[in-house]
Amino acid sequence: MLSRRDYLKAFCAAYLLPIGGTFAAEPKEAWSRKAFAAAGSSLQAVKRHAFLRGVFEGTLSKRTFAAYLCQNISYLDNYASCLDLLAARLSQIRGFEQEARELKQWAQETRDMRVWTIDYVKSFTGQSVNPSEIVPLPELLAYQDFEARAVRSADLGVAMAALLPCFWIWNEFGKALRPTAKLQDNPFRDWVEGMGSEASDVSARKAVSIADKLAQNGSDALRARMTDVFAAGCWLEWQVFRTTKGRFADAKEEQRLCARFVETGKISSFACASFHWIAHRPNVENQKSDIPD
Repeated sequence: MLSRRDYLKAFCAAYLLPIGGTFAAEPKEAWSRKAFAAAGSSLQAVKRHAFLRGVFEGTLSKRTFAAYLCQNISYLDNYASCLDLLAARLSQIRGFEQEARELKQWAQETRDMRVWTIDYVKSFTGQSVNPSEIVPLPELLAYQDFEARAVRSADLGVAMAALLPCFWIWNEFGKALRPTAKLQDNPFRDWVEGMGSEASDVSARKAVSIADKLAQNGSDALRARMTDVFAAGCWLEWQVFRTTKGRFADAKEEQRLCARFVETGKISSFACASFHWIAHRPNVENQKSDIPD
């Protein structure tokens, strides 16, 4: 004899489902899986960059690393503001109250990281950093503008996708490079140990889950737009890395990435050409600096 539950299931299957009814929609594949695949080439380019290898091996000049960290100080200020704005927008959406609190907390942690970075630069250079005197590079300004515009005016899912590369790329390359990092006598040890740490991994996973939740009930068009924005953000993140050290070691890789983004409409050919010119402009590293190598 059928139980009441089995009877109801059989009744619905026989009479309700054939006329278009469903118990629940099939869950969509997590958006992040396709997004990570779309941005894979940028991640690999970052991992191969001589700048990162130099940091994790302790062979990068202190002057070069200090120059990068100064750019990062500028970036973190803008990023914290973007997190605050997205948190405010998300707090108005029912069911996302906890996610909004997470974003608010990350904004404060980002500001704390900015203060720590200012002190950290002084610890290994012996020189104080005045944030108001930092001049952002064109690539960094492009990245900051990209994030700010998305957070101010784009759909919430797209806005989260624009902020996700910072979480994801740093955590991924930290996990990949930390096992082989040379910590003994590494002047950048404190910075290296924070990359890909357990705390970093937890935050990155939470950020990915927020993006997936926003994408879950979105249209296919929204999910595609989120993927495009995320991939473009990863590409811009790579541009900042590449410019800090100088000319990218693999020019063919740069051309291939540029061509792919132009073909898919993620970035204009003019913008791609501009980035290429900026990357290969005359080197000005011969200018004198008081920061020791």
